[in-house]
Amino acid sequence: MNKNETNQWIANYRTDQPHFGLERMVKLLALRGNPHLKLKVIHIGGTNGKGSTIAFLKNMLIKMGLRVGVFSSPYLIHYTDQIAINEESIPEARLETLMVDYRSLLEGEHALDLQETTEFEIITAIAYDYFASEQVDVAIMEVGMGGLLDSTNVCQPMLTGITTIGLDHVALLGDSLEAIAEQKAGIIKQGVPLVTGNIVPEALAVINQIAKTKEAPRLVYGEDYQVSHQGSVRTGEVFDYTSPLRQGRFQTGLLGIHQIENAGMAITLLDTYCKETGRELASNNIVAQALAETSWPGRLEVFCREPLMILDGAHNPHAIKALVETLQERFADYHKEVLFTCIKTKALEDMLDLLETLPDTELILTHFDDGRATDKEVLKKVAYSRNLNYKSWQSFLDQSMIDIEEKKTVRIVTGSLYFLSQVRAYLMERKN
Repeated sequence: MNKNETNQWIANYRTDQPHFGLERMVKLLALRGNPHLKLKVIHIGGTNGKGSTIAFLKNMLIKMGLRVGVFSSPYLIHYTDQIAINEESIPEARLETLMVDYRSLLEGEHALDLQETTEFEIITAIAYDYFASEQVDVAIMEVGMGGLLDSTNVCQPMLTGITTIGLDHVALLGDSLEAIAEQKAGIIKQGVPLVTGNIVPEALAVINQIAKTKEAPRLVYGEDYQVSHQGSVRTGEVFDYTSPLRQGRFQTGLLGIHQIENAGMAITLLDTYCKETGRELASNNIVAQALAETSWPGRLEVFCREPLMILDGAHNPHAIKALVETLQERFADYHKEVLFTCIKTKALEDMLDLLETLPDTELILTHFDDGRATDKEVLKKVAYSRNLNYKSWQSFLDQSMIDIEEKKTVRIVTGSLYFLSQVRAYLMERKN
């Protein structure tokens, strides 16, 4: 198969709704010699903050001289970016070869056993396969959705982390923080250390109970490690970190006060990893350098400064709240133009309620071309009912580039990460 054929083939397995369950993954990986069981895995779940936490952690581990595999989703630029080793995406030729291997399994004599396998399951299996064959020192695996029945959850990790708990995918994961916490806590394994981020008490109580049942040692935000914000600078946030293993002042390479929580959790994961593997702790200099150099496309990313445009994949109420707080703190004296859309399974009205609390803001709704996207007519109807503007995202971006601003303006493109992938590609093309 060539690249177009492989892309077309795996697209046949795409689905709007996940087919939860691990049976297909177990069968599929067994046919490949169980590569997931040959890896040292750090498994990261949570509602928001997974990507940033992983980015910080990956950079610190690389600075220590380790070979680090990262599986994350969705991709923002290239399909291959979901699977990377030391920031090098899987080569397209290698991905195509692996897809051919998996196609032969899914369409061959085992096809009946592997019915209803999804695109996400295939790409997860390929990630495990690739990392094992490349003999990485550690693989960081990001949960796709939930945890308990997510396709990444076939691994036997050496360390797990849960970043935050918020209402997201309520139709699939449950309509309360406790129910969602129970799903996320499904990644906790018997006796395996667990690091938790800044999680609301009712959700943390559920996680702690499951961890206690599984005798998983816990490292809890605010108890076993602390972070305190010391100030915002142009390129990130300055914070103090304290734990029994480390104290120091650091700066993130990512904007947003919430990023100090993600950075603090990443440091705790790093130090726990070192402890578990008998390695010497990384120096504060290594940690500081890695955190300051961390970038993560689509997470409060200042894409351009003239005109000032920020891309942020805030795709649920919890993330929108963090975005609103950051905009109020950093851009209080700016006029704001917010372009927003989301996919069908998201809490559209709740997110709009939060965005409408921003002062001096024009909120514009749009639609993007993807089977998962909220229907155009639904968005137009909501825009009309709330007296908001609706326009195509391409015309918004084109206009942004030529507008003469009467006052300081910041433009924020936010909502679905799938949407941001299209926006970023469009802007990159124009930039080039």
